[in-house]
Amino acid sequence: MSLARRALAGAALSAAVVMTVAACSASVDPDTSTQEQSTVASATAFLDAYVEDGRVVRTDQGGDTVSEGQAYGMLLAVAADDPSRFDSIWDWTTANLQRDDLLLSWQWKDGGVVDEQPASDADLDAARALVLAGDAFDRDDLREQGVALGTAVLDEMTAETSLGRILLPGPWATASPHAYNPSYASPAAYDVLERASGDPRWAEVAEGSRAATAALLDANALPTDWATIGADGSVAIAGSAGGGGEPGYGYDAARTAIRFAESCDPDDRALAARISSALPKDEVLAAELDSGAGPRTTDQHPVAYAARAAASAADGRSDDARADLRRMAETAASTPTYYGSAWNALTAAMLSGDVLGGCPALADGADGAAAQGTTAPGIGAAAGFQDPVAPASANTAPPVHISIPAIGVDTDLVGLDRGADGWIQAPEDYDAVGWYEKGVLPGEVGPAVIAGHVDSPTGPAVFIDLPRLAPGDTVAIERADGSTADFVVTGLQTVEKDSFPTESIYAPTPTPQLRLVTCAGAWDPASGHYVDNLVVTAVAR
Repeated sequence: MSLARRALAGAALSAAVVMTVAACSASVDPDTSTQEQSTVASATAFLDAYVEDGRVVRTDQGGDTVSEGQAYGMLLAVAADDPSRFDSIWDWTTANLQRDDLLLSWQWKDGGVVDEQPASDADLDAARALVLAGDAFDRDDLREQGVALGTAVLDEMTAETSLGRILLPGPWATASPHAYNPSYASPAAYDVLERASGDPRWAEVAEGSRAATAALLDANALPTDWATIGADGSVAIAGSAGGGGEPGYGYDAARTAIRFAESCDPDDRALAARISSALPKDEVLAAELDSGAGPRTTDQHPVAYAARAAASAADGRSDDARADLRRMAETAASTPTYYGSAWNALTAAMLSGDVLGGCPALADGADGAAAQGTTAPGIGAAAGFQDPVAPASANTAPPVHISIPAIGVDTDLVGLDRGADGWIQAPEDYDAVGWYEKGVLPGEVGPAVIAGHVDSPTGPAVFIDLPRLAPGDTVAIERADGSTADFVVTGLQTVEKDSFPTESIYAPTPTPQLRLVTCAGAWDPASGHYVDNLVVTAVAR
């Protein structure tokens, strides 16, 4: 599959190139586990999109930064096994957000802190990330800083009630009745920090959070964004941190099911399962619900689908969970936002593996999902996001035709194999487009690979205009049974062949996707290769 620089468009290549052009193709690594690949891919995608010099930027919310985002970035750097990025995020956080009491100021904008109040969910996630990073990267300093930050959370942002010790949203909530945010409770974080510190108060907070959540679900079948808890154990749902407004299930409350579903304690998972029975069963789920589960908006958001997936997984309904994880990923791809992208990546890590210290509710082989996939040499087990998402029934009709209107491609597809060198072979015909037959069928869950030449000895080839594609352009794949799989382009990436990021590009995905691949960059006559690959990513419409 030959790819050249755009500057070579229309120029004839020398006869020497003719014999070597097929050698330009994407390298792959069949040894990386599907669970690791999928976690690394989604985490890396968030870090690439939202981290600038260690600052997690809310690009869709005015370009500010909040402690929550820094903590999400740290957790995802651990999930991506990226110590350099972890250090840059934590260094920026300590330089710009950390207070004298070790807690983190909540909001930074235009060069300085604009809200110095800490938020306990952010500080708890950051402490958890520091301890996990200490273990993952063999860094005692990070572990010690995580324990110290966690101790500050216990000292400043917990309170004793008749239900047990509870996590307060901030130091401002120490008076009874306490403002309480159910989604701030994180059983997996409590466990990580208890094991690291030996502080028995973490077990107390775990018990108190479980009791508080159960009491709130007794009061209202859905968790609400805010509630109040009295020192005497009395609970009430609330519309805001100050108690005013109409109570609802929104972007905060949705996280409750995710955090309790990743717990290793079956009593916590049972609470997540209770939430499942209260959520609407409609395929399209509103981003926000009122306290009675009625829609408050027609908007959709990844965190809403993530929450329902987590609740379904805790309830043992894995097929429903997989369906919602597909909707989660599709929504995140179609409408990218900082918060949606963060929870798309975090949920994948929390439900499918133990890299963040929890117990995955949807693990490889737990319910036969892994057996439904097929291993594609060179792509990894690419037939599905086997951790939580594999198709219940696959369409086995092979693809026969591809149409890309934006660049005038409308041609039949040929099958491609992998060569003895481990690379996907290029089509023999310069005007042919091929699909990797041992990988994912286009339209089924996972990244299907489509390849074509960018030029030929006599001029441009079929994929010469691939670099002109832009997000929003469409790709249609017709299959042998007459059905069509439609995709929309989400991005383009030029990567060096010598350091091809297999894990992030060919990792299993929770939705049907395409990878359109061709060559790019300069021609290296010494090796007989172009130095780069162009990879276009598209997701199912």
